[in-house]
Amino acid sequence: MGALRVAAMTPRHAMRAFGLGGLLLLAAPGCMSGARNLGAATTPAGTTDVGVSLNTLAFERGRERAYLPNPELTFRRGAGENWDWGGRLTLLGLELGTRHRLAEQSAWTLSVAPSAGVWYVPVTNNSTEPVNLRLGAQALLDYRLSRAWTVTGGVSMMGTFAGPLTVFQGRFNGTHLLASPGGSLGIGFRLRPNLELRAEGGLELPLDLREGRRQPTGYAGLTLRWRRADVR
Repeated sequence: MGALRVAAMTPRHAMRAFGLGGLLLLAAPGCMSGARNLGAATTPAGTTDVGVSLNTLAFERGRERAYLPNPELTFRRGAGENWDWGGRLTLLGLELGTRHRLAEQSAWTLSVAPSAGVWYVPVTNNSTEPVNLRLGAQALLDYRLSRAWTVTGGVSMMGTFAGPLTVFQGRFNGTHLLASPGGSLGIGFRLRPNLELRAEGGLELPLDLREGRRQPTGYAGLTLRWRRADVR
């Protein structure tokens, strides 16, 4: 394969990328959630991707919606020809998972990314369900518009155990099980062969398995990610 060549980042391109990220941040509806900021292309073996993200958290406060920025650190490490592993750490939780490349052509890549996480969510549902344990998977499809621009579409299914702090005492009154199908759309711009800027937004439709449908939740994020060779 030839060396990767990318287009120069012009001020116009930068304004478009940051403008899209800002629009997604302002448009995110619903309760607390979080952007995953992933593309379908797996991290090559022998390298590690490290990223810094600014995501939005949108939650109900009375009958109004409120928004909080949520900084995040992410990493992905190439583990084999077709898969990697990694996670993300935020102020409110931790998620770990793998990503597996299922198919790839010159213009597109298809992957699946299972994950599991634990979150402290003190601002949703009147603080009655601050403990969230999430388990699920996301299917990701990259479509490369050029060597620099990539559009990523995703569909996901997450299961959530949500409950009060008393679950740590063995008391499970007030706990709920949620199933949350969702979708996401992201766009990435490769500033340099080892540096990428990515904006992402999405929607989840949580369903309480006992009480029925809940309000849709939205999420969005803007990530700067760089790649480095692992030190041996």
